[in-house]
Amino acid sequence: AVSRQEFWEMLKRLKAQGITILVSTPYMDEAGMCDRVALLQNGRILETNSPKSIMERFNKPIYSVSNDNMYQLLTYCRQFPEVASVYPFGDELHITFSESSVNPAHLKGFLVSKGIPDANIKQIQPDIEDCFMELST
Repeated sequence: AVSRQEFWEMLKRLKAQGITILVSTPYMDEAGMCDRVALLQNGRILETNSPKSIMERFNKPIYSVSNDNMYQLLTYCRQFPEVASVYPFGDELHITFSESSVNPAHLKGFLVSKGIPDANIKQIQPDIEDCFMELST
């Protein structure tokens, strides 16, 4: 078996030769390397386009939130009334709000009131996995 990295290097060489390749992968970072993707859930196509086009259509602010106690942070973020979605993403959470006018400082204040004064909140650009999560809800 070859490593994922070696596999993708091999696919890039085949693509350079003009060969069309169809890949099925559960890894969103791999899907992001493709020219076109079809995002599927439960056998249903959610979106088909280039990864860049799909990411450009993500139409709401998204934030990363991190802290040393991720379990407690996740629990409290899910309790925040204005949160539309929150899910773990590596060592941070990705959050969208139900109203685009919600100020992330309100979440910061809420977390401080729950005993998490040092949560790091920053606006980020969505990636293909964020788009999949949004489309699948």
